[in-house]
Amino acid sequence: MTKKKSGRPQVSLKDNEKIKIWTEAAGRCQFRGCNTELWYNSLTLSNRNFSELAHIIGASEDGPRGNHQSTKLADDPNNIMLLCDRCHKEVDGTETRKLYPEDVLIKMKSEHNTRVRMLLDQKAKKTRPLILTAQIEKQNVMFADRSIQSAIYPDYLDTISDNWIRIEHGKFDRTKNAEWEVAKSRIEVEIEDVNRAVATGHLEHLSVFALAAQPLLMYLGSKLGDKAIMQVFEPRRTDDLDKKWTWEEEDGNGITYQDARIQEGEGTNVILLLALSDYLSEDKYTNMVAGNPHVYQLTIDKPVQGFLTKKSEKVAFIHSCRQLLNRIQKEVGRDSTIHVLPAMPASLAVEFGRLLQPTKDPKIWIYENVDKTVPKKIIELS
Repeated sequence: MTKKKSGRPQVSLKDNEKIKIWTEAAGRCQFRGCNTELWYNSLTLSNRNFSELAHIIGASEDGPRGNHQSTKLADDPNNIMLLCDRCHKEVDGTETRKLYPEDVLIKMKSEHNTRVRMLLDQKAKKTRPLILTAQIEKQNVMFADRSIQSAIYPDYLDTISDNWIRIEHGKFDRTKNAEWEVAKSRIEVEIEDVNRAVATGHLEHLSVFALAAQPLLMYLGSKLGDKAIMQVFEPRRTDDLDKKWTWEEEDGNGITYQDARIQEGEGTNVILLLALSDYLSEDKYTNMVAGNPHVYQLTIDKPVQGFLTKKSEKVAFIHSCRQLLNRIQKEVGRDSTIHVLPAMPASLAVEFGRLLQPTKDPKIWIYENVDKTVPKKIIELS
């Protein structure tokens, strides 16, 4: 071991030992929370080695964290961290070094290296994006590939299938029955291909990005079912393409779903109000179903667009909705017919279709207010 002119100990390591330290750290600063890439300058974009080798136990007894083992461990790769210049100064600084005792730095290095191994040692996972779009209120729906990739990458760092499934309808007039039938047919054709790929082992995972009229989203979900492992993403109102489809971090807070029977009717017809993105007051479903139907509702405290931000809130919806469907069957009967009026996030509409059980659930009709009058029966899910 020698010393630099600055007085900071110069690490004397063999090339293979330096490579080991670099490889274990994946070329990034091992200080907790930094993770800076050390092979280039992110400001100037110049490429060179910007890393520094920092001692955990000081290279001399009078150095930072130095002790009687300093000389012995001065050139031991296990006693050296890969840091950026800023973090190196932080851990060795006269006023700050006391915040970083030996055990803290050892834990930092271990946590960083463990995270690298977990990412690189796991079997490469591949997902296949499935995109469904159709005009909403005569407004075109388009997704940027970059926003989809940004949503997928945290979980599927290695590979995204090149063979994206695109069910894009372009112009869509929801007042015409023929257009609903065409849209349904296109979904059926594509999902048949998906099911064949799952059955033959050619499809491991789906990443679903869908924005269309809610009956179509529910129909897509019913055709997907649970045959394939998938993640259904929710669009966010933002101009940041990298955050358009990303979920927020879990913080222990979430949405509580509330179900209620708000009208006890007669017979076997049931209106199910999914009032999540908006309120569904009585005037919005009066005369939707003839006679005196039972009316049930699944809602949240303050229905509003954009409330769904976390994966856990989507999971909670699936659980709450399944419970409510079971309750309806118990109270009205297996031979009931459920008429669904949805006002809900896109991903939850897809998940509603997915959670249905054809051999268990009664006939289900999905409604849409296509002409600003009485909601119309659009699609049957059974």
